[in-house]
This record gives sequence, structure tokens and C-alpha cells, in this order.
Amino acid sequence: MIGTVRASDLAPLDYRYALDAAASLLSGEGPAFVLCRVAELRDEVRQRVPRWAAKPDAAAALWVEPLLGTWRTDAEMLRNVLPNGALLAVVLSRPLARLIPDRRAWAPEAVGLQIRGAGRIRSTLGAVGFAVEASHGIHSAVAIGLNLAARQCARFGCPDLGDRLQFAARRHYRVSGPTEGLATVGLLIARKRPAPWSR
Repeated sequence: MIGTVRASDLAPLDYRYALDAAASLLSGEGPAFVLCRVAELRDEVRQRVPRWAAKPDAAAALWVEPLLGTWRTDAEMLRNVLPNGALLAVVLSRPLARLIPDRRAWAPEAVGLQIRGAGRIRSTLGAVGFAVEASHGIHSAVAIGLNLAARQCARFGCPDLGDRLQFAARRHYRVSGPTEGLATVGLLIARKRPAPWSR
């Protein structure tokens, strides 16, 4: 339940927004299997998906922050856990997440922090039997730039302009398409395809 994590232990807002979106998508799918190997995000995930499904009961899955040491085997495990047609939501850092002060202290390294990390995740998902249906960037470079400009406006005595820039930033917080790689956090939505022999 939201509100169970102390304010001092909250994950950065970028991750919370991505987890909110993923939890909303998964809520209508049935019990979700959750794979989160990053301790700093586990409590945030539990707030949004309080009941984690056991492997044989999973109707959908949430994969949070794929890691360099385990991402390929994790993708294969998710393929084996989920039934055909099941929804998979993947929340991952993007290279700009290195700008988030709280994120710098997390270990170990995430695949998404690599320059082509999200592309590697997408390729692996395709190779193990998932079709990526949607991809989003959360906290885009445009939103970051507008927020920085808004702070400068407020600092130099133009708070009205700063407020307008803050509102403009909100409209660009989530992006899709070519600029989504210039966001701090990514959200991939995939669905498990039936194996060719099971059609």
C-alpha cells in the first residue's frame, strides 16, 4: 500500500512514476510475479504490488532494474514462468539516471545504464519469446531542461515564468519514440508470444 515507506527511504520520483505506471498496467492481469534484485527499490515495488505471485501462479510479471550479471538468465526464467499471452512490464534505468544523486549509491550495475542497454534488453526479450508492445521514457531530457530553466527563472526574480516552465515540463515528463533514450528511467511493455510449435 502506498504510504508504507518512510519519506527518507523513498526511491527517486522517476522510479516511483515508472512503478506506478507498471502497477496500473498489471493490476487487471491477475497475480504478478515480481523480479527485483535491487534492494533500494524492493519496498517501493511492494507498495504497488503487495501480493507477489509464486512462479506457477503468475499471470503477468514485473521485472525491475535488470542487472548485468543476471539479465539473460532472468529473461529466460520469466519466459518459463509466464503463460502465453502474459504481460511483462520492465522498469529500467537509462544512462541519464546517473544524474540522480540517490541512484549513484546503488549497486550493482544495471543493464539500462549502458549506452545500448535498453536495446539489449529488447533484443533478449525478443529472442526468448516476448514481443515488445510499447516503450516509454520517464523524466525526459526536455522535462529536465525545463525544470532547470524554471529554477533559474525563480532564482533571478521571474517566478511567474518559472511556474509556466514547470507546467510545461510536466507535459514532457513521459516520452515515446526516438527521444525516450534521453530519459532517466524506461518502461518496456511486452507480451509473451506462443512458441511456434504450440500454435
